[in-house]
Amino acid sequence: MLCFVRSDSDILEASWLNRAASSLAHNEDGSAPFIHSELLFCPPGASSGKDSVAGLACSIVYGGAVHLETKRFSRKEWFFRSMNCSKGQYNEMMSFCQAVKGNGFNHMGYFLYWSPISPSPMSYTYLGLAPRYFCSEVVIAALKAGAILDESVSTSMHPNELYKLVKENSMANCARSMNSLTLSFV
Repeated sequence: MLCFVRSDSDILEASWLNRAASSLAHNEDGSAPFIHSELLFCPPGASSGKDSVAGLACSIVYGGAVHLETKRFSRKEWFFRSMNCSKGQYNEMMSFCQAVKGNGFNHMGYFLYWSPISPSPMSYTYLGLAPRYFCSEVVIAALKAGAILDESVSTSMHPNELYKLVKENSMANCARSMNSLTLSFV
């Protein structure tokens, strides 16, 4: 499952960084753009509540390191997109996320993602460093590792552009468990 948060979300800090990320994206309908993305692994039996969903999340925040940790997402603040994948694809994405856990933030790529000179996550390997990512880069790289996205898709794009890219090939998801759903017909 892909998770996105909009720039007008109450869970975001009021900061110049979030305002800058928002100003670099726009939606034709005037809605607030998405400025952060995460990949959520929801194995069968994952804990979900009325107002939230939990699973193992992979992403990174500004100045941090790639995380792969149990996380709970508010259904009120986050937007979810489900993508179909095989068990093998799931395992490849999980292996990728485990392998890059702890890698640093791609500061130059974050500020120059729109530029032809934007350093990709792998650019840092030429300097003897591990790859570095910003949130949508690590999500895209994981989706590529699982062959969900084609290798020709640019790894460096704004989270709002990633949302637009996957929107047509994914399903909106309220992240609710349908196991306990009961229908009654009168």
